[in-house]
Amino acid sequence: MQRRELLAATAGAAAAAVSGCLGMDGNDGSAAAQTGTPTVERRTSRSIVVSNTGETRGDPDLAVLHVGVEASGDTAGDVRDELATRAEELRQALLDFGLEEDAVTTEDFHIRERHDRRAMEEDGVRPGSEEADEYVTYRGTHAFRVEVAAIDDVGAVIDAAVDGGADQVGRVTFTLSDEKRATLREEALRGAIQGARDEAETVADEIGASIVEATVVDTAGGGVTPVEREVSYAADAAATETPGASTGVEPGEVTVSASVQVRYAIE
Repeated sequence: MQRRELLAATAGAAAAAVSGCLGMDGNDGSAAAQTGTPTVERRTSRSIVVSNTGETRGDPDLAVLHVGVEASGDTAGDVRDELATRAEELRQALLDFGLEEDAVTTEDFHIRERHDRRAMEEDGVRPGSEEADEYVTYRGTHAFRVEVAAIDDVGAVIDAAVDGGADQVGRVTFTLSDEKRATLREEALRGAIQGARDEAETVADEIGASIVEATVVDTAGGGVTPVEREVSYAADAAATETPGASTGVEPGEVTVSASVQVRYAIE
């Protein structure tokens, strides 16, 4: 309030000075009378910012499997060679089932050195000594990511992997193809935007205002929540399995969400 009064006084002084100057020029003051009082128009930008999330569900049309082979040996070269042979056999078994080559890709490959610490302690061998090299072995893994477009084939693909020599059969992820993901996200996004609009109108009504337009819309949020199933498999379990039985895995629905933040101008 003090600042506004100061500005008003300053403006008044300036006006008096201008009037005085005009008077010195012989003006009778009529010019000052014809000049209107200056006014300042203040417009306050009012807005409402709301956030909302929409969700939709759908049946998966893509499954991702994780399978692999393991090998161990006295040298890294031995392990590498065994992994190469067994991984190719596993891959070929999956291709023979009918999967496309680009549906079977390497996900992980590693060979690690291992020390038999217990044996070293029992024999009194110290780590880092020359004798410790005799207690070193190597173990490696070659794992594949396998994409299955036909959901009903998931169990049969797992069986084909096991028959092809897989030592590891991990989780199965049921998810969506890019096309179906885009379709479901569009549905979720429409729901999120409509929800945001409804919320903004409610707020505006409560404060005696009305929505003019959406000025900023952020749709970066949201995502896909796939369904994951763990598949337990042991290499020695084949003997107890029923011949001809197929592995069964139930998929479930995939959830797609879309989040929005919208700024609405109000009046």
